[in-house]
Amino acid sequence: MGRLARVSNFLDWRDRMLRAVWRQDDSLPEQVLAWMSEVYEESGEISGEEFCDLWTTRTFSLARSAFEVIRESVLDDTGKRIVGEEFSYVNYFRDPEFGPVGVVRFKSAEVSTPDWTEVLGVVAEGVQEFVMDYYGTVWPVCDRHSFGLHVDYLHETAVWKCHAGPAGGHVVRALDPSIRL
Repeated sequence: MGRLARVSNFLDWRDRMLRAVWRQDDSLPEQVLAWMSEVYEESGEISGEEFCDLWTTRTFSLARSAFEVIRESVLDDTGKRIVGEEFSYVNYFRDPEFGPVGVVRFKSAEVSTPDWTEVLGVVAEGVQEFVMDYYGTVWPVCDRHSFGLHVDYLHETAVWKCHAGPAGGHVVRALDPSIRL
């Protein structure tokens, strides 16, 4: 099979898989599309059901990793721990009534995509709510303005943004401390 035919087969398969997970490729980040390409290279034209399982497994795995990153960030910034029964609202569930793939729910936010940036942002918002509810502490805080920060996205990177200042706000740092802006 020629390269053009293989690319055509991949694009057809990718479109079918995106319909299987109730998504459209124009709204997906490059990271997700690259992951789909890797799945296709490794496994070929797997079924929609198998793909939904991979999508869910990857989303849950990313959520667990994101939670560790954010948990460490809270500990470093505040000295407060995010563990135990009080954090029981972190849920991973899969209910076919609500869609073909699983959902990660953190407090009032939920995510159902294998995109690190989006998962990290949702986890950060959930942990931020927890820190406020459980500890009565605003986290994180802008050192320059002493206001609480908000999750935002800049060039497919999840960031903490301060809404104070003359230009309507400024990016303070990436949510993932390993990323330097």
